[in-house]
Amino acid sequence: MKTLVVVGSAAAARARARRGIQPGPVLVAWTDEAASALRSAGAPGRAVSEYVSREDQDRIDEAAIAWTKGWGTRSVWDGRSIRDLLVWKGVSLWWFAELFLHHSTACPRYVRLIETFFRVLEAERPDEVDAEGLREYDAVLLGRACTALGILFHGPVRPRAQPLRLRTGRVSLRARLDVLRCAVTAGKTALAGPPPAPPADARPLVLFLSHAAFWRERRDAERGETAEYEHYFDRILPEVAAAGDLRAFVVAVGPRAAFRRRGVSDRLAEWARLHPESGPYVHVNRFTSPRVLGEVRRASAVARRAWRALRRSAGLSEAFSHRGVGFADLAGPDLAGTLLRQLPWAVRSYEEMTEALLATRPAVVCLYAESSGWGRAAIAACRAAGVPTVAIQHGILYPKYYSYRHGADEADCPRPDRTAVFGESARKILLELGHYAPESLVVTGSPKFDDLLAAAGRWDRAQTRRRLDVGETERLVIVASRHRSIRDTHASIGADFPALVRAVDALPGVKALIKPHPAEPEDAYAADLRAAGAARVRVLPPGADLMELLHAADGLVTVESLSAVEALVLRRPVLVLSMPTHLRDLVESGAALGVPAGGDPTRALRDMLFDEAVRGRLEQARARYLRYVAQGVDGGATARIVGLLRETAGRRGVVGLGS
Repeated sequence: MKTLVVVGSAAAARARARRGIQPGPVLVAWTDEAASALRSAGAPGRAVSEYVSREDQDRIDEAAIAWTKGWGTRSVWDGRSIRDLLVWKGVSLWWFAELFLHHSTACPRYVRLIETFFRVLEAERPDEVDAEGLREYDAVLLGRACTALGILFHGPVRPRAQPLRLRTGRVSLRARLDVLRCAVTAGKTALAGPPPAPPADARPLVLFLSHAAFWRERRDAERGETAEYEHYFDRILPEVAAAGDLRAFVVAVGPRAAFRRRGVSDRLAEWARLHPESGPYVHVNRFTSPRVLGEVRRASAVARRAWRALRRSAGLSEAFSHRGVGFADLAGPDLAGTLLRQLPWAVRSYEEMTEALLATRPAVVCLYAESSGWGRAAIAACRAAGVPTVAIQHGILYPKYYSYRHGADEADCPRPDRTAVFGESARKILLELGHYAPESLVVTGSPKFDDLLAAAGRWDRAQTRRRLDVGETERLVIVASRHRSIRDTHASIGADFPALVRAVDALPGVKALIKPHPAEPEDAYAADLRAAGAARVRVLPPGADLMELLHAADGLVTVESLSAVEALVLRRPVLVLSMPTHLRDLVESGAALGVPAGGDPTRALRDMLFDEAVRGRLEQARARYLRYVAQGVDGGATARIVGLLRETAGRRGVVGLGS
């Protein structure tokens, strides 16, 4: 009889090793820590990654995407789907539910787990399976996968019910608190009086939708003054204001502090503030009127009725399954969050945008992150009001970018009327995987890339390096990445960061400076640096100017950041860790070097910094890649986007073009 043991933790691996290494069971390490512990003990085991090729991982990710898409169209009540059942003023609330379900619940992870379990079980074909050190829900799903394949499983097949009930109850309570917070905001809005409105003017108004956390300050080298700017709109806002025939007005959403840097003091300050803070924008909370509050209360009541009915639906129970493995009992908190919290929030966003449109009367709305929940809500409100929308690409698009994936039957999902993309790469993805209307896509290039080239001419590289304490003969590496991934579908540098620190310290004459992600605290790297005793690696404040750092650098190390393309614009070589990531195309095109997840980056780092032949090949590939991705960076992107806004504002019949 063949026995397979799935080892889920380092502690379980060490306990297994203490029993003595003996022939018999096949050991599969489910985590990197478990695999390392088995190797250290000399135990004969295989890592789960050995069963999953890069192609398999792509298929697993596609299965999770397909499951989420399919969940919205499955019959769950009287022959109708979620997509058909939950509609608000002609807009299916599924377009908001799907984003929450895919990115903020465990369900897609369950699908990936099931796919991976099947690959291991079908490869080994055991007669019996045991689990040691696996998380409770993972062990339950492993047992159910075994049952689906007719394999004996020694372990739990049902989760403990009480913790799940408590989690679901907490979600339900938070949903009621969401409505209370909306009421408090509406009260503050009433006390503050009407929100500021654009002055009377016959010129067309461009309403920009921004995120408050992306407003920064920088010093103007020529004037010696400090001014605020918006990270993504940057030069577009002043260019519109200076155009003469257009006006600009900005509405911002979200807290001023990025969510991972937002502490208790930030939250308390927001709640204690009775009067709105002044700034270069009007916050969307100024449009949380009594009417909006009433609509949110109505939407919350609808969502709660739907939740009470659907959670007992046989059809919904069947929808929470994959390859014959059910997980409806595990998904109770996820269903509650999707219906009770996400849907009222989507309605609030839609109604606040409706109020903003009534107050400002724009000729066109310009936004980024248009495929997010707030972006979709804003576009839906604009479409209802007959206001055209223009979206601006703000980051790298890649094939598995869920919110840009649309089937041919999803034309009613709120999408912008025009989308300005960096280059043919993004256009191809949106056409083939997003089923965007070809006439809605406009290749403009990237204003940030153009500005980067222009700014580079004003920076003093030698002076910046002296300020950073980097010698003339030293090689400077900038590290720009998230330390911890924002979600399961994204990679981060955390796991491979210690190896990078060792690589830097092993190469004489090399220094590394870490530019933390704006949404993360600067101490995210501190523990790793202390543990490694790093001598030539240090962390900069999150507010450090990444573009100026790249100008002073000899190379960039990243995982999944747009900074990779920005470095190429400045002719700086790039090294991508934790491959494969969403920068795979960059590496495969030859424009960057790559190191697989868990690999030693020392040789690649040395080649990037010191091998002139390697650097020459990277430079040749760089020019080809930028032509494809960013219109060649010709300096005209901002002017093209302003022209697109002008054209869209004056064009009739453009609303609905994006569908």
